[in-house]
Amino acid sequence: MGIWFGGMGILYALLLRSLSGPLSVPGSVRVGVSALWIFAVWFLAQRALLHWRTPRAKSFVLTTVSIRTATVGMLLTEFLSACLALAPLTILLAGIVGYGFLSPESLLLVPLAVGLFTASAIVTGYVAGFTYMTVSARSRWQRNRHGQLIVHAVSLIAVGYVVAILSTDIPVIWELVSLEWLPTSWFIDIAVFGTPVTPAPIRALAGVSGCLLVVGGGGLLVERLAREYWVARPISTAGGTNTGPQEHQNHENGTLAAAISPVVIPQLVGRPSQRVAQMTVLRLRRAPRRLSLLVTAGLSLGISLSVLSIQSNAPMSVVPVICVLLVPWFAGAVVGLNPLGDEGNVLPATLTSSISGRQFVRGLLVPGLLYGLALTILSTLIGAVVSPYPIRVQAWLVVIGAVLTVVSVCLAPAVGMLFPRFSATTIGQSSDVVPPSMTAFVVYSLVIWVLGSALVFAVLAPTRFPQIRIVSGVSTEVLRAGGVTGGLCIGLVIARWSYTTAVKRFRQYTVS
Repeated sequence: MGIWFGGMGILYALLLRSLSGPLSVPGSVRVGVSALWIFAVWFLAQRALLHWRTPRAKSFVLTTVSIRTATVGMLLTEFLSACLALAPLTILLAGIVGYGFLSPESLLLVPLAVGLFTASAIVTGYVAGFTYMTVSARSRWQRNRHGQLIVHAVSLIAVGYVVAILSTDIPVIWELVSLEWLPTSWFIDIAVFGTPVTPAPIRALAGVSGCLLVVGGGGLLVERLAREYWVARPISTAGGTNTGPQEHQNHENGTLAAAISPVVIPQLVGRPSQRVAQMTVLRLRRAPRRLSLLVTAGLSLGISLSVLSIQSNAPMSVVPVICVLLVPWFAGAVVGLNPLGDEGNVLPATLTSSISGRQFVRGLLVPGLLYGLALTILSTLIGAVVSPYPIRVQAWLVVIGAVLTVVSVCLAPAVGMLFPRFSATTIGQSSDVVPPSMTAFVVYSLVIWVLGSALVFAVLAPTRFPQIRIVSGVSTEVLRAGGVTGGLCIGLVIARWSYTTAVKRFRQYTVS
């Protein structure tokens, strides 16, 4: 990879040296820099939400140093980490500009521009992150029910809208070219100052002074917000225990049933399995940040498929396919992709309790089968109705979605127990929210999406590719029924194997 980047850098440097005459910075470059700065702010706001809800070594830091020292250390840590990550590309870029334009000043100005870009993005991102945390801490409804998923959903919808603008002719609310006029594009003028590129000293000076102002003022704002959130965090739940008649209802299933209300887990599955299912739903409800990875991956894939559908002649034909592939995948992964890690400190007690492996695994399956199956059938049915497919294809898609939900719900606990994760992704992250391991996430996603894609292909291929029917010599319905039935049988075998594997893994697992 380093050799490839170095070779590309030499080619660009030689290209710059071959240019002659007065040059100017293209508007597309300014748009790209502004868009990259906005993305960096969003990314750093997510880091603030994930890693700095409490300072590192909170008890020691808050009792030995001031909040200003703690926030400066936090911002400096992020800045040095970013500089370490960007150092190779910065050195390469400085070399390209300096050699291409024979400008020794670029060896200093390019790193300066990158440093100012990084510092302003970090401070702005942390202002946004701590503002969100402070506001959400004041709102019991927002903190308990939505959390960080709102930020992810809004951000990814905006990204999807930008992608759709770039790839289709849908109406635009604002033009991307307008990013060229944002002050964040002035970092380019700092980097190219002293080169044959047409100079803009006013923009360069404004970029440096403006960045210093943003870093200074934003740092003070981060300090104030951090003080508000870390030390004087307002809690609005103390007086909210008597807010309505729901709190006085008699819940015959006890405290767990009251905690997850209005979600209901029936007693038909047995008391131990019911308690496991209720605890699973309660963990998800108290820490919806567990869904960050799933929501990001699911919405990214959904946006990509939506863009492809918009570009096709029949955009509604992709709607049931998205429902079949994404809803079952999400229903299985939402609660069962890291069951042992979710137990946390009580895992030894869970393993040595009287609950059996079958009861524990059944408790993990109940939420997905009870609510995920209904959601899959409903969404696939609605998507199939609005699609141009005939009624038989629509029925097959609904059946595939239902069976794929069963497979995903059974597969997730098995993969999660084979590849568990018990620690957070970073040292400073709270251990209350442990995401699933990337191995489990990748294996689970590949199995579900490959199987689902094969089943969808078996349903749609006989109609879309008539040559398959001609070569096989059988009718469309027979070919479709044979392919789908075979795929569904494979899926059920995977579900059965996953269930027995999860039960066996729970029985044999020991805490080392």
